[in-house]
Amino acid sequence: MKPAAAANAATVATVHDTPAPRFAPGAIAAALLLCIYGSLALTVDFPRAALGIQSDEATYYMMGHSLAADGDLTYRREDLMRVWREFPSGPTGLFLKRGQDILESGLMLRPPFFWTRTQPDPDADRYFYGKSFIYPLIASPFVRLFGTNGFLVLHALLLALVTWCGYLFLHARMRATVAALLAGAFVMATVVPVYFVWITPELFNFALGMLGYFCWLYKEALTLSHARHVARWLSGPHSDRVAAILLGLATFSKVSNVLLFPPIVIWQLWHRRWGRAAWTAGIYALCVGGLFAANMAISGEWNYQGGQDRRTFVHEFPFQTPGSGFGVGAEKARNEALTDIILDKSVFWTNLLHNVRYYFVGRYSGLVAYFFPAVFALVAFLSAPRRRPAWQYLVLAAGVAQILLFIITLPYTWFGGGGSVGNRYFMGVYGIFLFLLPPISRVSLALIPWALGALFTAQLVLNPFASSFRPGDYAKHGPLRWLPVELTNVYDLPINTDTSKVRIWFGDNPGQNDPGFQIYFLDDNAYQREADKSFWVRGESRAEFLIKTDRPMKRLVLTLTAGPVATDATARLSGRMQRASLAPGGSQQITFTLPPGFPYQGRWPVWVASISSSAGFVPIFYEAGNDTRFLGVRVKPMLVE
Repeated sequence: MKPAAAANAATVATVHDTPAPRFAPGAIAAALLLCIYGSLALTVDFPRAALGIQSDEATYYMMGHSLAADGDLTYRREDLMRVWREFPSGPTGLFLKRGQDILESGLMLRPPFFWTRTQPDPDADRYFYGKSFIYPLIASPFVRLFGTNGFLVLHALLLALVTWCGYLFLHARMRATVAALLAGAFVMATVVPVYFVWITPELFNFALGMLGYFCWLYKEALTLSHARHVARWLSGPHSDRVAAILLGLATFSKVSNVLLFPPIVIWQLWHRRWGRAAWTAGIYALCVGGLFAANMAISGEWNYQGGQDRRTFVHEFPFQTPGSGFGVGAEKARNEALTDIILDKSVFWTNLLHNVRYYFVGRYSGLVAYFFPAVFALVAFLSAPRRRPAWQYLVLAAGVAQILLFIITLPYTWFGGGGSVGNRYFMGVYGIFLFLLPPISRVSLALIPWALGALFTAQLVLNPFASSFRPGDYAKHGPLRWLPVELTNVYDLPINTDTSKVRIWFGDNPGQNDPGFQIYFLDDNAYQREADKSFWVRGESRAEFLIKTDRPMKRLVLTLTAGPVATDATARLSGRMQRASLAPGGSQQITFTLPPGFPYQGRWPVWVASISSSAGFVPIFYEAGNDTRFLGVRVKPMLVE
C-alpha cells in the first residue's frame, strides 16, 4: 500500500474507532440544574428570603426594574418608590452619578483614546446609575416577565448553559461519565451557586468568560467523530466571533475582564490566520467601544464608575423627601489608580507575597476553599506535561494575569470587600480554568473536586441566602478555620459586616497608663466585652481574634480567670503557645513577647491570637440572676509598649 493511502486508511480507521459522542449525560446534568434552580427562581419569595439588599445589589436591582418598567436608565422618584414595595430597608448601597452634556469630542493616542469637553447636565435633578448596565439590560426581559425573580431565572439558565457547554468541551477529550462529573463539580462544588441569589453580575461574568472560551476552544478539542455531531458554526471562524462578542460584554461588565481576550488573537496570529485575527479583534473592539459609547450617550461619560460626581447612598436617597438631594450621598468616584499607595515600596512586596498565598489558601477567599475545581485543574495541568496543547498555556496566562491584576492593583480589597462570599472578583475568570484540564480517564479522579470542594462549600451552597446575608459566619467553624486569615484585608474581611465583633476597644485602663488597642473577633466563641474591658471565652471552645494597634508593642499580657468550674486554658499567638491550669475562681497571668506583627497598610501591626477553655459553666446554676451563657475562662488583655 502506498504511504498516502495508508495514512488515509489510518485516519478513517481512527474516526470509526473513536466512539460517537454521548450527549445524554451532559443534557441530563444541565436539565437537573435548570429544574432545581429554575423552580427555586420561580417560587422563592426573594425579598423575604434574601433578608434585605446587600453589597452592590441596590444599583443593579433598580437598573433592571427601570429598564423593564420604564425602558431607560434614568433615576427618578418612581424608581425609588418601587424599591420599598419589596425591601423596607430601601436601596442601601445605591450608586448614582450626575450626567454631563458633551460639547466637543475627538481622538487621541493614549487611553481611553478619545477626549471630550463637557458641561454639567442642565437638569440638576436628573441622575444616572453608577454601574455597568449590561447585566441588568440582559436581565430586564426576565424581570418584566417574572418581577425581581427574573434575575434568578436568568441565573438558572446561565448555570444550566455553563454546565452543558462544560460537558461538551470535556467530553471531546474524555469519557462521558468523567466529563459529566467534572462539569458538574466546576459549578456545584464551589461558591458559584451562592451567587445565584445575588442580584449582581458575578454569576453573569462567570458565564460570559466560560462561554467565550468555550466558543474559542471547543473546535480545538474536537475529534473528527465529535465534529460531525455538533453545530457547524462551532467548528469554524464564526465561533471566534461569538467569543469576541461574549468577552466584549464581559469587559464592559467588569473592565478587568479585558485580559481574557488577547489569548484568542494571539492564537490566531500564531497560526497565521491574519484575516480571522483582524475580524475577531474588530468585533471585540466594536462591541466594547459600542457599549462604552452607549454609556456616554446615556450619561455623557464613558466611565460608569467615575466622572465628575459619583456617590453612594446608604440611609437617605435623592427624592426620598423634598429636602433629599444629591448631597446626602458619600463621594465614590473611581477616576485615579492610586499608584502612590499601591506601589509604595515599603509594603509592595510584603503585600504581594502574602496575597499570593492568601489567594490560594485564605480563609475567606482562597481558591482551595471556594473554587477547588480550579486548583484541581491547575494541578492536573502541571502534572500532565505531555498532554498540554499549546492553547492551554494561553489559558493559563490569562488566568494568572487576572490574579496578578487584582492582588497588585487592589492589595487591600482584592476579593471584593467585606460583603463577599469567597472571592467574588475571581468569578469572571474562574470558568476558564475548566479548559486547563487534561484528558482524565478515571472516575475516581473526577470525584476529587466534588469531595474536597464540597467539604468547604456545602454549607454555603445548601443555604445561600443565609451565607450571603451573614458572610462573616460561614468561616467560624468547620475546615475553613484551618486556613490563614487574610491579614492584608483586615478592613474588608466578611466579619466587618457585624460591627459588634470588630474594632472592639480594649486596654487604655483608667490609672494604668496602658495603650488602647482593637480586637477583631473571628468567631462566636468569645462573648461581648465586659465593663472592665475583659471578655469571656465560651466553655469547651477556642476563641480566635486579631489584635490591631497603631504602633509597635513589646508584650501582650493576658490575665486568665476561671469561674466556679476548674478549666485548662490554652493561649496562642503568632505560632507560640502557653497553657494555664486554673482552679475554681483561680487566676493566672501569662505574657507573650510580641513579634513585629503583620504591617497592615504598612502602618498598623496586627497579630493573630486565640484562647481556648477545656471546661465551662452556666452562671444561672451557680449564682442568682438570668445569665445563661456557657462560660469558660475570663480574659483581660493588656499591651505593654
